[in-house]
Amino acid sequence: MLRFCVPACLVAIAFAATLSVGVVQAADRVFDRTACLLPLAADAQPRDASTILNTPELRFADPIPGWSNYLRVWRAHHADPTNADIRRFLTLPLSTADGNTVAIRSIRGRSAPSWIGWRAGTYQQIDTPHLTVYSHADAASGRRVAEDLERCYWVWTQMFFPLWEASGQVTAALSGMPPDADVGEYLQNNPKRLTVRRKLRVVLFRDAAEYQQTLGQVIPGIERSTGFYNDERQTAFFFAGSIQDEHADDAATRRHEMVHQLFREATRSGLGGDMPGEQAGFWLVEGIAGYCESLHFGSHEATVGGWDSPRLQFARFRSLVNQDVMPIRELAADGRVAAQQRDDLARWYAHAIAQTHHLMDSSVTTNRQWLYRQLASLYRVRVELPGSDELPDVDAGFVRFLRVDDALLAANPVKRPLRQLCLAQCDVTGEGLATVPPSQQLNWLDLSRLPIDAHDVARILPAPTLLTQLSLEATRTDESIRDWLTQARRLEEVDLSFTRINDDVVDTLGASADLQVLWLTGCPITDRSISSIAKMKRLQSVDLQRTQVSEAGLDQLRRSRPDLNINPLTLR
Repeated sequence: MLRFCVPACLVAIAFAATLSVGVVQAADRVFDRTACLLPLAADAQPRDASTILNTPELRFADPIPGWSNYLRVWRAHHADPTNADIRRFLTLPLSTADGNTVAIRSIRGRSAPSWIGWRAGTYQQIDTPHLTVYSHADAASGRRVAEDLERCYWVWTQMFFPLWEASGQVTAALSGMPPDADVGEYLQNNPKRLTVRRKLRVVLFRDAAEYQQTLGQVIPGIERSTGFYNDERQTAFFFAGSIQDEHADDAATRRHEMVHQLFREATRSGLGGDMPGEQAGFWLVEGIAGYCESLHFGSHEATVGGWDSPRLQFARFRSLVNQDVMPIRELAADGRVAAQQRDDLARWYAHAIAQTHHLMDSSVTTNRQWLYRQLASLYRVRVELPGSDELPDVDAGFVRFLRVDDALLAANPVKRPLRQLCLAQCDVTGEGLATVPPSQQLNWLDLSRLPIDAHDVARILPAPTLLTQLSLEATRTDESIRDWLTQARRLEEVDLSFTRINDDVVDTLGASADLQVLWLTGCPITDRSISSIAKMKRLQSVDLQRTQVSEAGLDQLRRSRPDLNINPLTLR
């Protein structure tokens, strides 16, 4: 039995809100993500955060002592950003200089661990209240990364308050605060400042080359990564890169590795020298880190999860289109070594992260409670949490969770920049798609089998200049898509199967010099398209089954392009 680190007398603290067990909604709005509050500058404008209805404690079926009061402090901070007592409690900077939201101090470094191999005075030491960053990057990059990680820390404390090492401090400090008390006044009369055992250590390399050169000899395969947390050293490693470097600001990697570090070091973990998930349950170690890649910072609040999370686009394609689902019991059975030795490791990771999204963000809040209990067990955190350790029956609801509809899209508007969007085989119409803001950064768009037309496609992606993968299979797309496609010069794979496009559209696709795979199954195209297809120099595969292309046309294509894989699939 896990033990609770907070005195039992505090269990009776009132829960700040009531809601139906297992349902996360307000009126007719259903939330699929969690909102957390960000630290504000001391000179920021006050704002009312009390209307945010999808905060972390409301995604839990049963109350946790101290959690609601902790979030009351954050709401009070937003209502009065200048309040010094609240800022001291949260260890936020008191000064209004430079509009700082995070206290950051930078000096010439002299105390980095010797195993890094950096000479004293050749690097910067950047300190925040909870981090020490040893940096070879330029000053601006070092400060940006330090501030980003400190903000990640505060979001994590709100999300995973029951597991946080300071949760007992918070619960005790706020236990006497009446439900209707003014938070600032209470903290003025009962001054407290949160403390932690030790700061988290981060090493920031100048660029990818230094990162790989320094770590490559001791960590095989490091060149394939953009960040790494080392349990033994209890240090996270990242690199800054240049503006031209595609990995210059890999925020998703920082989120992922930071979460590994937080669960290991910002909880009162009893792992010692052991690794989490060594014998079983390793899927959740990676799943929760992958889930937190979805963290998105707005100007005042952050969200975690959501149907638009990058990882869920791939999960939706894998599960809804390819009908590939991995039962949670199969995921849960593998320990760290067994998982890493799987032949389908990439598939295993994808399902681990997708199932974590499901458990965290579905309407069944008892699933999230179960997940928190498993995290406490994996990291050996001595905390008592409500719920059961019995593996929930979530497989049946997993596909339903992925198959979003118009109402969910409208209730959970997109705030992050979209680079991938897959709504294939979802219950989404043109009306629902219209609630998704246009995105110029999309490189993959899959709207297969939706009742949408070329107008809907052009609205969500007005200029497809970065698009490399496009699937509009079995939509109402017709020849009017041609003008839009003239802008898509980077396409590598296109699926227009069972649409109403014509030969002119195929001719337009010839402008995509990198096109490698083309699906035209069931389209009303004719032998006129053969010459256009033959001229696509990098094309490797094309499917022309159930079109109006004649056998003579196919023979012509085979003669002119003997290297081409024609009609790669056998249709039933």
